[in-house]
Amino acid sequence: MRYYNIAVPIDKFINFTYVAKEEMNLNEGSVVSVPFKSRTVTGVVIEEAKAYKGAKEVEEKILDLPINLYELVLWVSDYYLCPLGIVYSFILPPFMKRIKGVEEYQIIGKFLNLSTPQEKSYLRIKKAVEEDFHETFLLFGVTGSGKTEVYLRVMEDVLKKGKSVLYLVPEISIIPQVLERVRGRFGMGEAYHYKLSKGMRYSYWMNIYNGELKIGIGSRMSIFSPFHDLGLIIVDEEHSESYKQEEPKPRFSARDVAVMRGAIERIPVILGSATPSLESFYKAKSGEYIFLELPERVKGQEMPDVEIVDPGRNIFSAEMDKAIKETINKKDMPRVILFLNRRGYAPYGKCYKCGWAARCPNCDISLNFHKATNSLLCHHCGYKMDKVINCPKCGKEVTYLGWGTQRIEEEIKTKYKEYNIQRMDTDSISRRHDHERIYNDLKRGEIQILLGTQMVTKGLDLPDIGLVGVISADTAINLPDFRASERTFQLLSQVAGRAGRGGKGKVIIQSNNPNHYAIRFAKEHNYEGFYDKEREFRLSAKYPPFVNLARILIQSKEEEEVIKVALKIKTKLNESKERELFTILGPVPCPIGWIERNYRYHMLLKSEEENLLQMLLKKLYSFRVGGVRISFEIDPVNML
Repeated sequence: MRYYNIAVPIDKFINFTYVAKEEMNLNEGSVVSVPFKSRTVTGVVIEEAKAYKGAKEVEEKILDLPINLYELVLWVSDYYLCPLGIVYSFILPPFMKRIKGVEEYQIIGKFLNLSTPQEKSYLRIKKAVEEDFHETFLLFGVTGSGKTEVYLRVMEDVLKKGKSVLYLVPEISIIPQVLERVRGRFGMGEAYHYKLSKGMRYSYWMNIYNGELKIGIGSRMSIFSPFHDLGLIIVDEEHSESYKQEEPKPRFSARDVAVMRGAIERIPVILGSATPSLESFYKAKSGEYIFLELPERVKGQEMPDVEIVDPGRNIFSAEMDKAIKETINKKDMPRVILFLNRRGYAPYGKCYKCGWAARCPNCDISLNFHKATNSLLCHHCGYKMDKVINCPKCGKEVTYLGWGTQRIEEEIKTKYKEYNIQRMDTDSISRRHDHERIYNDLKRGEIQILLGTQMVTKGLDLPDIGLVGVISADTAINLPDFRASERTFQLLSQVAGRAGRGGKGKVIIQSNNPNHYAIRFAKEHNYEGFYDKEREFRLSAKYPPFVNLARILIQSKEEEEVIKVALKIKTKLNESKERELFTILGPVPCPIGWIERNYRYHMLLKSEEENLLQMLLKKLYSFRVGGVRISFEIDPVNML
């Protein structure tokens, strides 16, 4: 009999000692079934242990994780402050009995001729592939510059060596298009994301583990795919905040985990974007990443003309109306994309006589009116109630103000009755294959006007989009978040990049703040101008990439308890021996200070020292107060 320390899915930095028979042949990274309290759980062997009299026996060995994946999880646990058992419970599939085999697809794709910048970038990455060397490449290319063709060329070289490829995308809506291109080129490739059934997730995971599947394409959770022979990781649209997981734990960035996995496995990693995150661009400029650039669109296509207009209080400006009519009546590039990053019908309900407003009883925010269900909905906690017609205080009629994608859809369907109009947001995309259906309809030319939230800003590569219209560029620009300007610039640049991929396109951006530098640089397609301006702000205010950042979020039903615990945590931090090496901001109420009937306060920690914040917060991890939830997040992206 041998003894082992095994990580089980509990939220504490402790492992438990179990005993196993010699013939089980357990190793570091062995996945096992073990009894824990009154149930059986899945655990992972961490190390051999000393004999322990009260040790329970391991019930079953399931499999051995690839050693590189085991090492990656150790890093994720340390860096993102998440117990090993919780990390493993997230990355392991639901183990089942049946595995669906890997399908083969018809190869129909052709290699396209590379432009000079594409060829140069491809050959530089190919060198790392041939030498089995780890380098992280930032492939910075304007929208429509052919980044995907560079990816596919490198993938071919990797597959010829008998190795596998992991291709990450930020949104599930992008997967059908990427799958189509990859399968058409290589005859294989499967998707992995949280909307798949348990059986499909298990089949994907085991087919990769068994070496039957050589190409995995997926959202952030796929970064933990159990390849034994990984040769390349691609992170497309690397700037996207969708790569950051907030809930449930682990709170990790798939982009940063990809870079670490590349280092552990000694393989190249490609980060691709037309609007790289400030952190990635800074690392490329400072030499930590290899900088590769695709400065022009393929086949010499011009970037679209961008016009900024002030709509006043109207949903559509005269310029927007005219451009939509002209575009949908053209023979070439007759389709329109309209973007508004706000779902629902109207974001506010108000009584003009007494001032009553429709607000969530659980959160410190307005209820959104959803006309499709004639209900008011909280977009944070999910609270739902019937639409309020008359004010509950004075009886006068309630007015619903502002607009979301449902109201825009109603407006354009009234104006353009004879055209096929499709809305694409989380309310309209609820079933597993909805993304694929919309993409296929777009490809066949059956949708004339596509309206959506940020789902439409990423990855759609269609040649006949003649117009992109941004209904409001101001929805995020004034949020109390140091990344607000970067987020706005990226969204505008990305959605504008959908236009004119088959000729000269046009973009109209409606804004009441046209002189803001994020909007101005987006109009000029000038990423480096934006980067220089934003870099100055981050440097002076001491924000990433110039410091490391962590966030402590404290929540409770009782505000006094939140304040008391927050101050106690701050006192503990102030007593640290390393106090001069970090800065504390707060505690203060969060911008949204009340969600699901919980008061919310937060603190930000800043330090230029590597791993110092993790060391400080790990000492606080076991600190518990009844009725109070304390969360630690490394490299947070959401300050609300």
